[in-house]
Amino acid sequence: MMTVHVLHAGDGYTYLTRQVAAGDHSVRRGEDLTEYYTAEGNPVGQWLGSGLANLGVSGAVSEEQMQALFGDGLHPDAEAAIRAAVAGGATPEDAVQASRLGRRFPRIQAIADGWDDAVADAYTEFTATNGRSPEPGVERDLIRWNIAADRVAATLKRAATDAEVATHLSQMGKAPRQPVAGYDLVFTPVKSVSVLWALGDLDTSEQVREAHNAAWQATVSWLETEAGVTRVGAGGVAQVDTHGFVATAFEHRDSRTGDPNLHTHVAVSTKVQGLDGKWRSLDGRVLHALGVAASERYNTLVEQEVRNRLGVTFVDETRGRNKRSVREIAGISRELRDSFSSRRAAIEDAYETLVQEYVAKHGRTPPKSVQLSLAQRATLETREGKSAPKSLTRQRAEWRLAAVRIIGEVAVDTIGTTVRQRQQLSAQDQTLAALSIDELADRVLHTVEDSRATWRRSHVAAEAQRIARTFANVSPGVDAQQIAEGVAQAVMARVIAVTAPTLNPVPEALQRQDGESAYRVHGTERFTSARILAIEDSLIDAARTVAGFAVDPAIFATTVETLNASSPYPLDASQVELARRFASGGRLLEVGIGPAGTGKTTAMRAFARAVEAGGGRVLALAPTAAASTVLAEEIKVEAETAHKLVDVHRNGSPEQQESDQYRIDGSTVLLIDEAGMASTPLLADVLELAQLHGATIRLLGDPAQLAAVESGGALRLIEQRVGASYLDQVHRFVDTAEATASLLLRDGASGSLDFYVTADRTRGGIRQSMLEEIYVAWAADRADHRHSIMVAGTNEEVAALNARARLDLIGQGAVGKSGALLHDGNKAGVNDVIVTRQNDRKLRSNQGKDFVANGDLWTIMSDEGGDLKVKSLRHGGVLTLPAEYVATHVELGYAATINRVQGMTVDTSHILVDPQSTSREQLYVAATRGRESNRMYAVVEETLEVDAHAPDHLRTSIIDALTAVLAREGAERSATEEIQREQDAAASLSTLLPAYEDALARVYDPDQSERMEAVVRDVLDAGIADRVVNDEAWTHLASRLAAHEARGADVRAQLAAAARAKDAGTDSTVQSFAKIYHHRIGAPVAPAGDSGLPTWVTPPPTGAAGDNSEVRDWLLAQAGLIGNRTTALIDTAAAAPEPWIATLRLQPDDSFLRQAWRHDLGNVLAFRDLYQITDAELPLGAVRPDGDAHTGASASLERLRVLEDHTAVEARRRIAELRQRLSGAETAAGNARVAERLRRIRGRDVDLDLEQQHDFQAVPTRPRPKI
Repeated sequence: MMTVHVLHAGDGYTYLTRQVAAGDHSVRRGEDLTEYYTAEGNPVGQWLGSGLANLGVSGAVSEEQMQALFGDGLHPDAEAAIRAAVAGGATPEDAVQASRLGRRFPRIQAIADGWDDAVADAYTEFTATNGRSPEPGVERDLIRWNIAADRVAATLKRAATDAEVATHLSQMGKAPRQPVAGYDLVFTPVKSVSVLWALGDLDTSEQVREAHNAAWQATVSWLETEAGVTRVGAGGVAQVDTHGFVATAFEHRDSRTGDPNLHTHVAVSTKVQGLDGKWRSLDGRVLHALGVAASERYNTLVEQEVRNRLGVTFVDETRGRNKRSVREIAGISRELRDSFSSRRAAIEDAYETLVQEYVAKHGRTPPKSVQLSLAQRATLETREGKSAPKSLTRQRAEWRLAAVRIIGEVAVDTIGTTVRQRQQLSAQDQTLAALSIDELADRVLHTVEDSRATWRRSHVAAEAQRIARTFANVSPGVDAQQIAEGVAQAVMARVIAVTAPTLNPVPEALQRQDGESAYRVHGTERFTSARILAIEDSLIDAARTVAGFAVDPAIFATTVETLNASSPYPLDASQVELARRFASGGRLLEVGIGPAGTGKTTAMRAFARAVEAGGGRVLALAPTAAASTVLAEEIKVEAETAHKLVDVHRNGSPEQQESDQYRIDGSTVLLIDEAGMASTPLLADVLELAQLHGATIRLLGDPAQLAAVESGGALRLIEQRVGASYLDQVHRFVDTAEATASLLLRDGASGSLDFYVTADRTRGGIRQSMLEEIYVAWAADRADHRHSIMVAGTNEEVAALNARARLDLIGQGAVGKSGALLHDGNKAGVNDVIVTRQNDRKLRSNQGKDFVANGDLWTIMSDEGGDLKVKSLRHGGVLTLPAEYVATHVELGYAATINRVQGMTVDTSHILVDPQSTSREQLYVAATRGRESNRMYAVVEETLEVDAHAPDHLRTSIIDALTAVLAREGAERSATEEIQREQDAAASLSTLLPAYEDALARVYDPDQSERMEAVVRDVLDAGIADRVVNDEAWTHLASRLAAHEARGADVRAQLAAAARAKDAGTDSTVQSFAKIYHHRIGAPVAPAGDSGLPTWVTPPPTGAAGDNSEVRDWLLAQAGLIGNRTTALIDTAAAAPEPWIATLRLQPDDSFLRQAWRHDLGNVLAFRDLYQITDAELPLGAVRPDGDAHTGASASLERLRVLEDHTAVEARRRIAELRQRLSGAETAAGNARVAERLRRIRGRDVDLDLEQQHDFQAVPTRPRPKI
């Protein structure tokens, strides 16, 4: 596999030299790395990459070179070059600048808020007073609370409110953002390959190593071709080619725990050289997007290389539920492989214990240096430590002894022969071997279609790699890469482009070498298939078709009246309407949307009773067997999974199909609960069944909640295209404020976190501390007889929480100490709560009415030699789980993943939130399970990995961590929706304008940047000029100067006026001259005449183009598209005004004012379109980007308000007043063009006031503080 990690500038690279290059030991002073590696430890790192050609470096990598490139962004040999330059008379500053590759890494100001020190001091005082460290939970919370209260009170000069203290706590702990210096690509073969490398004879071992090297080198070469791009232009709008990667490779032989683990770190620098010779930053977006495809490519290559060199066979091995199988070498047992991984688990447990002890003692996360020491201590405490690096010969001897203890000496000595024995092909393998490229492509396409509605080329490539290596394994002599490429090409010939074509195809000057537009990010095009689109169309058609069973409205009304009379909680209006639409709507397919806690079950109970009263029958379908059972009990109908229903009607016997459980006829209404979790192809299968038997379908769910991995966004598609019935009253929560907050959280609203923060529902810390705090809070709730749940995002975290709960329960004597080993690695004894994770319809309980279902909770009554006698927590039925099922499909049941808690209601929930992976939908689901409270525990900092094979993670604050989660949408969209979004994006100004401005400045006028740089160096002192042109904001300043120049301004005079002597004084605090000058110079005035463009857009070229005629023609066409888009936005807004427009005077009747109104409205609408602002109340949105567009849009908004509630006469009077203000502006700004137009206007008829109105746009106006 291949993983990608970010390397940060400064010392972010040091874990490579510390742990990889230096054989897990620090380099001793005066000792050369090469000598160190050659003598003992891992091989020396090597330079690689096509980008090295112009740097003159190759061979071995030194510590100084790593520091120069990855630490400081300099030439790898900068140290020697700087010494030589200084010796030749250059200043140190000039010498460093000459060695810099592009712009310097941004300088980050450290945040010194004193919080960690204050907490540490408080912990020390507590320990001294009480003779022990504060316990997790109340004691630690109170310490942090008191510190925060004192700090807030000191700032406000008064006592702090609880909300203010909680808000302060949520903001503490953020580390400064660090610039990215590179990307660490880690290539690791499957475990059996490392074991064969470690235990095989020397020739076998070397063949495996060469196979691994060939695989990762070929993969890096492919990535260099596909991802070796950089960004240019303002905001990096254009993506252009480079000369390739500048990278280093470090081979590592083992894990820190001493297990054989052959792998290679390839550190790719962000410094890349463009084809124009300039050094810029690698565009990491493509590298990340291709991560999975690159990983699968490496997997295929290493498998093929090992197979071709050694004649081994690879076989699929399952890794557990919901995980892809892994292909391991046949003949190397799982027992042997697992034995070489067991030490890591022991060391990780010891390490986490040491970290927790440190936190308990000091009240803060241990610094990275201390974490490293703790990891080393954990290693020493669990086995003999690595006192010194070992040679490979010694390591192989130790690994052999360990293997002999597991499988015996003979098996170890003959392992090379064993793995070369040809394996018998299974019937499935033989079938695969007979397939053609087209047939393989059909399989790949079907797999992709079943997993998503739209996909990128990289998804197809990854799936093609998977099937190709399996095909090559059963088809001797074929080249797996050729098969993969052939299959991928065949699939791509069958797909349909979702990404819209460029409206104005770019000329060659605006293309990359592969012919793609520089304004399209490589590899981001999305595709779908005719099958997916046909399915989506059929679902939309079904939602518009009147057909099937419908309850008479009078019967429905009587049913609701009866239910309300017998219940203390009558249905609310939205529940009644949803039940009515489902029962009496009369359409083949209806959709109901219910946010969390809105009473979907109550509404469905009314719906089911009404259908029965009308002579029909509801057959409920749920995403899991456990959920279907609960649904059946709650609304008293037959229930099953949708997959099972489809399978029975396709493959079952006639008796099954006609049974009460599965029968479908014209009186049947199929209710699909949690419909957002059903894949689009599955919904199509159910629709086909319904149409075949005359039944109807009702979809109930919430697009804002979790969807299955393979979901295709069909529920939201039908909601948007046809409509739905909505539940709008949240009933679940005890606190009504939480009900309101939950709906804001559902929408990802910016203020949605306010409730959770001010109500002290948030915590933050390292992962280990958060897991412990979750457990302590859960245990306290449990002791108070509350139904509580611990929730986490991964199975590993859930297993850790379960283990922690069981540990305390054993100490309390509540559960048996000994027990059966479960699937999650934990043990379970008598009285433990367990969860079954696999449906088994042969295991029956509750008098045969219920079977063992995925998600069912049970209590262990006894352990009968590995078989577990258990009792259901739901229905009380008793059965015995066989030992084989227990070991494979049973876990402890005290904690659950976020996916498993959807649909659950408890008293309290405690949620681990990972800002790197948790999505908005996951947070919303998890934070709406508890009636009384839902608490979020954010991972704001990560400790070092015990292997130290990943770079340090930056610390963040609680509020920033949760905000990052809100911004991460995980919902899959339908292909139809994606096509519409892509078409809208292609026509939007957010696409058209940046490309236009970039092409105009960078390509049509390629000397612009150099010309502006000459202005800067001519006007400013040399030192300041260097800082300006090397500033990250330089492109913005250069663009602003050029925009002024295009409008006839004297940019030298403007820059001179912006530069002030005190800025460069000894006491100056200026960090970015470029940003300051950009602000002081301000936006340019409007162009002369009316080009049809927003006033802040640079006018298109008008003169001779020379060699750039194609670019000029493209610019003119692009300007036309921008003008047309602006006009269309105005027309749409005038016809159907949004709320913010409705607060202004609508389109005036007076022709003079109407023209001015449309012009200014166009400026505001263009700004909204450029920045994709959708806020219906705030014209310019909540976040205001700095720049000419915002200045121009603000001025237009002010003028629109001038027109508000005024007649044409009053407006003209105002304009006359503005003319006087312009006279002052004329003198102050010295704007020759404005002055000339004022002179022309004076004395002329009032009809020319419109022209002057346009001129007034030249004067920037300060936007109001609140709009």
